[in-house]
Amino acid sequence: MSGVRSPPPDPVWHVVARVRGPEAASAVFALLDEAADAVSAFETAPQEWRVEAYPESSVLIPALAARLALAAAAAGGTLVEIGEEKLPARDWLAENQLAFPPLRVGRFFVYGSHYRDRVPAGAIGIQVDAATAFGTGEHPSTRGCLMALESLARRRRFRHPLDIGTGTGILAIAAAKLLRCKVLASDIDRGAVRVACHNRVRNGVVGFVRVRRAPGYRGQGTRKSCYDLVLSNILARPLAQLARDLAKVLAPGGRAVLSGLLCRQEPTVLAPHRGCGIVLERRLIIDGWSTLILWKPARSDGSRRGDFAPSADRHRGRRPRGHVRTVAEVADLGTPNADIGKRVVVERHQLGIGPFPALPIGKRLPG
Repeated sequence: MSGVRSPPPDPVWHVVARVRGPEAASAVFALLDEAADAVSAFETAPQEWRVEAYPESSVLIPALAARLALAAAAAGGTLVEIGEEKLPARDWLAENQLAFPPLRVGRFFVYGSHYRDRVPAGAIGIQVDAATAFGTGEHPSTRGCLMALESLARRRRFRHPLDIGTGTGILAIAAAKLLRCKVLASDIDRGAVRVACHNRVRNGVVGFVRVRRAPGYRGQGTRKSCYDLVLSNILARPLAQLARDLAKVLAPGGRAVLSGLLCRQEPTVLAPHRGCGIVLERRLIIDGWSTLILWKPARSDGSRRGDFAPSADRHRGRRPRGHVRTVAEVADLGTPNADIGKRVVVERHQLGIGPFPALPIGKRLPG
C-alpha cells in the first residue's frame, strides 16, 4: 500500500543563495521562508552558508533580491550571490520514499510505508510518511528528541505529554507507544495536521494521539491544561518566543525537550526560558544540532528562579557553597546503534547555589 497520496507533480522553482555570516544566513532564511514552501540552510565553509528555497512559482524579483541583500547586511553579513531556476516536474514524494531507509534510534525503529520487512524484535516501530511535513527521524534534531524521550522515560513515568509543532506526528506517536498514555499534538500548519492524522492511523494510536491545529500553546485544549512532558522540535526563534507560554503549561517538576536549533543558538533559546523559571538539565548534541532537556523546578524544592536544582539520581549529600560542576559524557554509539553512525555528546550541567542540605533517608528530590 502506498503512503500519503500526492497530487500529480508540478514544476518547482529552485532559489539558491550564498550568504556570508550565520546571522545573515538566518535573516535570508526567514525572508525566503515567507515566499517558499520549503527552505533549507547548510554551512558549506567557515562563515559561509548555502540557503535554498523551493517556491511554487518564480519569486526572485528585483524587490525581493534587494530585501535579501539589505537583511543580510543588517545582520552583519553579505549576500554573496543569489539565483533562481525552474526544475522539471518530478514525483518528489516517491523519490523521497525510495531514499528513506529504515532508521534505528535507540528502541525506536522508524520506517516508511514502502518498507515491507518486519520491525526488529524488541523495537518500537513507527511508520512515518513525511509528505509535506517535517519529521522522519533522519534529521539530527528529530533523532535527538527520540533519544531524549527514551532517556527521560527510563527515569520517571510521564502521564500528560504534549507535542508542539508535531509535523509528521513522529514524536507524539513515539511518546504514546513508549509511555503508553494519551498525547496531545498540535501544529499551526494545516498540511502537517493532515499528515500527522494519517500517520497516527498507520501506527494504530488513534485512541492515544489527539491532533489539533493551533498556534503554539494557545490552542483551546492546550492552554487550559498542565503537562509533565513537552516535546517541541521547531526552530530556535519560535522556541525562544514561546518560552513564556511553555512556562504556563509545564507542570512543576516537568520536563521540556526542545530541538531544532544549532549549538550556537542555544543562548537565544535558554535565556528566555531561564527568565521564566525553566532551566537546563542536560543537552544532546548530534552533528552540530542541540537537543535541550529543560525542567521546571517544583516550588517546594527551595530553588530560586533560574537556579538549577539537581535531581536525586545525580545528587547526594552536601556540596560546598557556590559549587559549579559540569560533566560532559561522549558516547560513541557506532557499535550498539550503528544506524546513528555519529558521535553524540551528552552534557549535564549542575549549577548549585549551595549549600544543599543532606537528604533524609527514604526521601527523593523532585525529578
